[in-house]
Amino acid sequence: MYGYDRNTTPTLSRMAENGLVFDDPQVPAVGTPASFTGMFSGEHATGSMEYPNPQHWREANADRTFLQEYLQHEGYYTGGFHYNALVSSSFGWDRGWDVYEDHMWDEDDSTGSGWKKNVYDILQKIDAANFAVDLKRMAGGKTPPHWETMWDDIAEFVEEAPEPFFLWVLLIDTHHPYYPPPNHHEWKQPGIRSTYAWNYAMRRYRGLVGNRRQSIVNAYDNTLRYADAFVDRIRQKLETEGYGSDPLVVHSDHGDEFGEHANYGHRPLMYDTVTRVPLIMENVGETGRVDGPTSLLGLGGTILDLAGSDERPGGQPSLLGDERDDREYVTVQNVMGDSERMAAVVSDEWKLLHHPGGNWGAKEFPEESWEAYYRPDDPMEKDNRWGEHPPELEEALMEQLNTEIHDIDSGNVDGIDEETEERLRELGYIE
Repeated sequence: MYGYDRNTTPTLSRMAENGLVFDDPQVPAVGTPASFTGMFSGEHATGSMEYPNPQHWREANADRTFLQEYLQHEGYYTGGFHYNALVSSSFGWDRGWDVYEDHMWDEDDSTGSGWKKNVYDILQKIDAANFAVDLKRMAGGKTPPHWETMWDDIAEFVEEAPEPFFLWVLLIDTHHPYYPPPNHHEWKQPGIRSTYAWNYAMRRYRGLVGNRRQSIVNAYDNTLRYADAFVDRIRQKLETEGYGSDPLVVHSDHGDEFGEHANYGHRPLMYDTVTRVPLIMENVGETGRVDGPTSLLGLGGTILDLAGSDERPGGQPSLLGDERDDREYVTVQNVMGDSERMAAVVSDEWKLLHHPGGNWGAKEFPEESWEAYYRPDDPMEKDNRWGEHPPELEEALMEQLNTEIHDIDSGNVDGIDEETEERLRELGYIE
């Protein structure tokens, strides 16, 4: 529905025919907890993706009210289902749910002894902990979690939840290591063991990937089509249970890069490859396409609007109807270490970025970087035209960078339980 030459999303394309498609949605931040914090609270996250540990994120979000909490107050029965450690109960994301299943404890994988944690600490000192996690998965040929393994819980919720209800499902299938079930391999990709091997190389030694890039892109496209199959299945289930005409929203919390800016995956850079995501709605009283940049900071307010509530988290207006602003620009922000910030201001024609100096797990910035891209001519953001941009956008970028934020302690990695730490290493959040 966005013009890709492969049919990766047939279900979303069907939704687009009678739904509402946003052409340029921008996430609040890059990285799952930072992005969802913004989408569910209406305010940019103050937590840092440099510190993927529970204590840090619980403190960062302690004073926020999330979408699901607003909905509970409005009388909605709420259910959340996913496999992502970064929005698990240990990170404080179980607030406001009547049913919450983060699938964090796998009977075959977890122990209470602490021995795996001690091994990780030793391997971390020689920069081999992630290699050990990937080697374990590669040797065992164990596939990553798929949405089908939590389908029964989701279906049961739809069947038994009292009305009105709010269902949130976060798929992890489009996350590396990009391995859907073999019967969903539409395009040729490596087997499971090779997939783990090349994804380790992709994350840590990006220059080695070379001509393997196309097979990784194939694998990612296969995961897109597999995730699209979930959308098809949940739509059918909702129809069967009598909810086929109720609002359905499909979106992402970040994109992924495949070498466009010396990066694979989704380190918190500010390029469109990771900040621009899909957003489509159906049964929301509007159809067609919405031009111009849209901030997903307004997602929570939009869902509350659909629920008949006057609440608007963070004061963000709904993305629907008369409330929808035709904004001149939207903002993206990631807090890094020592309260440094990466930020972007996105207009219809220009995108201005700031990256502080450092090696952010991908592209290295010897010093702070100021970048401006003219989007109509340069969608892949290769030609930095800083100095040619509209001055009002630079003022907006400086304002975003200078907004005062509360400095939050980084927390202690020792506070992460074994299963959470292994999941974070497998997903590449702990390098």
